[in-house]
Amino acid sequence: MKRIALFLFFLLITSTSVFAAPVGRAGADFDNARPQRGETAWGRLVADSIRDATSADIALVNAGALKTGTLRAGEISSAQINALLSFPGDDVVTITITGAQLRAALERAVQAYPTGSTAFLHGAGFTAAFNTQAPTNERLTVLRIKGREVQNADSIQAAMPAGLAQGGAGYFTIWNGDKAVKADTTVSQSIIALVKKSGEVSPDSTVRLQPQ
Repeated sequence: MKRIALFLFFLLITSTSVFAAPVGRAGADFDNARPQRGETAWGRLVADSIRDATSADIALVNAGALKTGTLRAGEISSAQINALLSFPGDDVVTITITGAQLRAALERAVQAYPTGSTAFLHGAGFTAAFNTQAPTNERLTVLRIKGREVQNADSIQAAMPAGLAQGGAGYFTIWNGDKAVKADTTVSQSIIALVKKSGEVSPDSTVRLQPQ
């Protein structure tokens, strides 16, 4: 009995240390204090991770998928990552959209700005700007992918959480998840994978969707 008890204790200690082991380091704080009001360092990291996991043209994450908080500088655990996600187990999927759909999505994202909205989009793979004084659905002034202005007929592979692809946060008026392709990873797993691959991650200050 003693041997069994010791063996079980050893398994408990080993499993606990494995789950608590850091997946990498943060070179500085990743702020996510107000993800519904504008881009955050954490939102950019999440979008970058999803895009990296799929090699898609762009990635989109709505603010409702992000929890308010800060990923502190230092060692990063999977628990810390999950704590900043509303749905860490949400599948990552890719869908093919047109340039017109991307433009419509970004118009929706900034519709309520500067008032907070769960529909605000954090993204990767594109640069865009919007006029805060312009009428609703006429705010976007710049939309580029790889330095080229996006055209309405362009075909774009977009990676995003399954919930967003299925039309969450009101995006059902622009797309649905009927033709979504699963990427065999979750939002949490994609972030962990990028952190592990990088060893250390630092906040990216490059704004993707900015007010003018």
